[in-house]
Amino acid sequence: MKKISAIIAIMLTAVLLCTAFVGCTNKDKDADKTYVSMDINPSVNLVIDGEGKVESVEAANEDAQVMLYGEVLVGKTAEEAFELIANLAIECGYLTEENSGVNVTVVAGNGSAEAEANIGETVKAAFNAEAGKADLNVNINTGASFSLQRQFEYIKGKYPNVNAIQNMSIGKFKLVTELVANDDGVTFEYAATLDNEDLIEKLNNCYEKIEPYATEAYNLAVAQANEAFEIAKTTAEGAAWTAYYVAHILKHPVNYGAIYAAYDIAAVSVDYTLDVIELTMEYADKALSNVDTQKIADILGVEKSEVDAAVTDENGNITLESLEAYIDRTLKNMSVEAYNQIKAELPELETYINGFQAEVDEYINSLPEEYATQIRKILSDIKDLGSDVFEFVDSLGDLTIDDVRTVVTYLEGKRDETMQKIEEDLTAEELEEAKTYVQASNDIISSAQTIYNTAVESAKKDAEEFLAQAKEARFQWKYQHGNGAADAE
Repeated sequence: MKKISAIIAIMLTAVLLCTAFVGCTNKDKDADKTYVSMDINPSVNLVIDGEGKVESVEAANEDAQVMLYGEVLVGKTAEEAFELIANLAIECGYLTEENSGVNVTVVAGNGSAEAEANIGETVKAAFNAEAGKADLNVNINTGASFSLQRQFEYIKGKYPNVNAIQNMSIGKFKLVTELVANDDGVTFEYAATLDNEDLIEKLNNCYEKIEPYATEAYNLAVAQANEAFEIAKTTAEGAAWTAYYVAHILKHPVNYGAIYAAYDIAAVSVDYTLDVIELTMEYADKALSNVDTQKIADILGVEKSEVDAAVTDENGNITLESLEAYIDRTLKNMSVEAYNQIKAELPELETYINGFQAEVDEYINSLPEEYATQIRKILSDIKDLGSDVFEFVDSLGDLTIDDVRTVVTYLEGKRDETMQKIEEDLTAEELEEAKTYVQASNDIISSAQTIYNTAVESAKKDAEEFLAQAKEARFQWKYQHGNGAADAE
């Protein structure tokens, strides 16, 4: 008994030691994750694990993709990652004398203000150290940027009766907006009900799936290739089920194969339309109307010509994104004295920009209904669906994004119901025979898969070449111009 007691005591001691030191279990690594967002511009988001190491990274815009291309941050300590980001920002000419401000947002999953402050100080130390080597002075702002604060108040105004939104912190708001942007299946209302730990974990999962070469052009090319493959696959399989019933029309006069094919093709086609809507929303740069750049210049204390040059594209258009990017960049690069002089006027600027946000929201909300005609045409072209589908779509009224998802789910449900009818209609032997028809369509599907793989590989190659060349161009610019101002839009 004494020996057993001694063994138990040793085991308990080992367990206690393992919980006290990092590395005995994955508990510390998996718990207490921290989200860190840095906007120079470029914009980089990180998830730091409980051991203080980078678990995932998102290059949040194209400048960040260029800057981080070919670099490895995952597995580095937070300090090493911050130093590398700071060094790259300087070497690529993004962090300069004219663009020396960095907005930093830190959100600890466990809500620890001390942990957030410590990470914030680590960021400051890393950037100051790297900037010092280049004889640069940097200004690290750990408060909310103008655009984040404005969007936060705007969203609260849109949901006055939703407690989860009204009671969230601005740090949580940042997490929620990031998750909604990265996960198509998550709504803002749902994300707002999650706690910070869950939000960070879900964001971490999203970030881990992002390819470093996933530029806007790459994502669009992959989406197009994927839809082409799905439509080819669905068409081939549907035709096979239809053909079996045609070949056995006397024994099976109701062609459930054709009905199944109709629902399946309709579901894929409407889902494709949904993808188009969502991609349009994601990449839409709505040209704003009647922007008073003089008003913006007066509030910020700058020349109108400076605002015009910064926010207007080559076609003479101004977007909400370009406006907020300029305002954020201007404010983060201001001295404390200059900022304090205009601080009282910033609420007026927020209100003014909110008007353009409403204009953009109206445009985005109109997209599903704009595509409604196309959706109804898809359904009307498929005669086998029956009136119940049209009645269902018509009952939704003016379509929203969620409505379009509901249509896809409805069609998939009807497709699955029809497959059940096929399984009930055919004997076991007939079902096996029908499946040989489907297997015979594999050549078509295989060909479509080859085309898909080629398209994706080509898009990857183009994206990697673009990022490599763009990064080299940044290095060359820095070599030629030193720490002057670079085009970091």
